[in-house]
Amino acid sequence: MTVQNHVGIQRADAESADSAVQEKETIRSVYQELAEEYDQRIPGEGPSDEGFTEAERTFLLGKVRPGQRVLDLGCGTGRFTVPMAELGAQVSGLDISRAMLDVAGRKLAARGLSADLREGDMSRLPFPDSSFDVVTSMLALMHIPLDDREKVFSEAARVLRPGGRMIIGVKNSLFEQFFKGDRFAAVDITDVDAKELVFTQTKNGKEHRASWYSFSPHELNALFATAGLITTHLRGNSTLSAWLADEVLRDENVSRAVRSIENSLSDVPPFNHLGYHLLVEAVKPGT
Repeated sequence: MTVQNHVGIQRADAESADSAVQEKETIRSVYQELAEEYDQRIPGEGPSDEGFTEAERTFLLGKVRPGQRVLDLGCGTGRFTVPMAELGAQVSGLDISRAMLDVAGRKLAARGLSADLREGDMSRLPFPDSSFDVVTSMLALMHIPLDDREKVFSEAARVLRPGGRMIIGVKNSLFEQFFKGDRFAAVDITDVDAKELVFTQTKNGKEHRASWYSFSPHELNALFATAGLITTHLRGNSTLSAWLADEVLRDENVSRAVRSIENSLSDVPPFNHLGYHLLVEAVKPGT
């Protein structure tokens, strides 16, 4: 390799690192701005949103046990931090936005619960090796800059004890090949082509944008494998309801039938790979 090529590579690496830093600062500032209204923005309203959220909760909370040490990455306002604490788990929550953590702290206090809430970066976790039984992240990993993806999964694996599990929910880029619209959002819209999450109709009247990268099942399997984790459960969230209008799903008989079919197919290949979002569990080998 010539000196010129070496310098060129160093410059490209530095520019990539600078870009990641800027992406994360944008994300932090957006959520600082929106923290107090975030819970009114997500989830949306309607039967499709209700089914989506129910599937998330069932998948995640069904895998967490009382007394387990759980790290919730990108915990935000505590959408899952709080119910996991209510289950009796010993929860730590990490988020890039202090304002989001403040909202989560108020929710916990109002319920007489506690959690270790920390402001920080998912690519540099402030916890010792083998600290947790479970690492979770729902709707947050899509904000990771692409160059940080392997670091985040590696860090999650590092802080898991042998036999521990990582449980995540992410948007499915394979689904986006068939449909690029944001099916369930009313005010926060995924711009698939621009790879951004667009926050509209904010209380301050401004439109905010933050980077947003979906994952394919293949990419997730590769990231878990590189981090030394084994994928054990991949479920498609909203494999059928994503294609149906709320007007159709408001019929209780239709909604019941759709959810029954989804429950039957959501774990079965190839249908599980075609969910609007993906719910995944991976295990760190060992005893």
